[in-house]
Amino acid sequence: MAIVGIDKLSLLDYEDKVSVVLFSKACNFRCPFCHNGDSVLNAQEELSFDDILAFLKTRVGLVDAVVFTGGEPTLEPDLEVKMKAVKDLGFLIKLDTNGTDPELLEKLLDDKVVDYVAMDIKNSPSLYAETCGVNFVQIENIKKSIAIIMSKAPDYEFRTTLVKEFHERMNYDAFFELIKGAKKLFLQRFVDREGCIKKGLHDVDELEAAKLRDYLLSKGLEFVTLRGY
Repeated sequence: MAIVGIDKLSLLDYEDKVSVVLFSKACNFRCPFCHNGDSVLNAQEELSFDDILAFLKTRVGLVDAVVFTGGEPTLEPDLEVKMKAVKDLGFLIKLDTNGTDPELLEKLLDDKVVDYVAMDIKNSPSLYAETCGVNFVQIENIKKSIAIIMSKAPDYEFRTTLVKEFHERMNYDAFFELIKGAKKLFLQRFVDREGCIKKGLHDVDELEAAKLRDYLLSKGLEFVTLRGY
């Protein structure tokens, strides 16, 4: 697994936990609003996993969890091996994923390697590929991953980063059908940062974000809240 970045202390990436965040390089999406564009698109020096483990050993008892994010961690062939090595130190494991590999996701959950899953739900199906910056997305895999997470993850969240250029055309009904039955959804405010793949995108204003939140709550989702507004 090519780990190209580490955040040695985060209070934001694992709810109510202190975490260390590991960034993998590979990604099969090119979301224009991605904040990790530099890591995904440009050459990055790979960090030694032995050095990472040595660092994590110094944080036992001080940090609760390790977050595997990216890029897209499920593209890495040795993801589970590295997760198990970290988990053996006593840390909780969180996986950030785009949900394109439901088989691996299910294996990680069946093997009880992952304690928390955060999956990005990019948009309603007809806009999914465009929002991801690619020509095609296998929506059935996205649906499978959502179902696996809801049925097998010890804890989880879904999240959608709202970008005006992509989400002002969202089909609310179709989006709801994707996540029907979910217990937790965060609607995240987009911030145009230096590392974004595409410059000049805009956030969805709070009133419009609240409109989507209220619609989803009215349809029966258990928990929908705005993040970053």
